Amino acid sequence: MPNPNPTATKVTPSSLGVDRRVWVRYTCDLESTCHEKRGGGDEVSWSARVRDISRGGVNLQLNRAFEAGAILSIDLPLGPDETPRTLQVKVVHAQAQGAGRWSLGCAFDKTLGEEDLISIQVKQPATTADEKRAWIRFSCEGERPAHATLLINPNNKIQARVLNISPGGVGLATHRHCEPGTPLKIELIDASGRTSRPMQIRVVHSTAQGKEDWVIGCSFETPLSEEDVAALL
Repeated sequence: MPNPNPTATKVTPSSLGVDRRVWVRYTCDLESTCHEKRGGGDEVSWSARVRDISRGGVNLQLNRAFEAGAILSIDLPLGPDETPRTLQVKVVHAQAQGAGRWSLGCAFDKTLGEEDLISIQVKQPATTADEKRAWIRFSCEGERPAHATLLINPNNKIQARVLNISPGGVGLATHRHCEPGTPLKIELIDASGRTSRPMQIRVVHSTAQGKEDWVIGCSFETPLSEEDVAALL
């Protein structure tokens, strides 16, 4: 029997054995069919809509509640030719949407390849220079936080601590004020000491924190990949 209140179940991705890497999610609106195996080999199916998708998981909307940990299969058109495929997923969380509708966050049993999402990526709305895209920011303030080197010019480098990061931007703590609009180059240094290639950023805001410290928010000229972001968490 399904849990009548899935949101009350205290579970985490780790407790369900779900890969916790950070994947870029793509908004979409696809028709799909969701299947559940029952005792005796019977299979029950429901219509569903895919609201977003990444290489690691998918968000489904349907008129049926499932408890966290439930194993389902879904039909999705993937790849350049949008070939229908049946994929196994595990429900990570469920949230009531009203009027008998539910939103399910699910993790794929096997990670999708970049080529699987090509047809979905090309349908994303175009991003203009003035558009502020909403990215989810992830905190980097753990036991071994990531650091960065800001390249003001070839002879002027300053060190910074990475506070948070998203594919579209980064929050930094530093001892120097940078005027909004200032173009800079940044080298990101992960917890293992590996240094990234220099990347172009632009200061969006700079806020004083005490007498000498500053928090600056910057946008990347070219968005990071999910692998780049995950390496810094």
